[in-house]
Amino acid sequence: MRRANFRGGFFRLLFFFVISILVLANCKEENLTPEQKQLNQGKGLYTANCSACHNQNPAMDGAVGPAIKGSNFELLKARIVSGTYPAGYTPKRSSQLMTRLPLNDEQIRSIEAYLNAP
Repeated sequence: MRRANFRGGFFRLLFFFVISILVLANCKEENLTPEQKQLNQGKGLYTANCSACHNQNPAMDGAVGPAIKGSNFELLKARIVSGTYPAGYTPKRSSQLMTRLPLNDEQIRSIEAYLNAP
């Protein structure tokens, strides 16, 4: 009988903890400015899709890809969507290993914002 009470108390505590975390996470997101939300989205997209080749720190060269800190939207869109370079751009590396990704303009702009943040 004591064991059942322990389980019930444990699950109530776990439930309270999970709900508290969810409430706090929602409150935090609501307090962000649109610019901060864009930077967070850009950082998440960069980390998930780019950092394995370029580097966790976009200002440093990666094992496969060059540093891309400061890249503009035109370059990012050309490389991410079509695997090409904008007219007149001189690539940092001659490899053609860039993987194309199905990202939309808003997502690419958020990556640009992250790469150009101080």
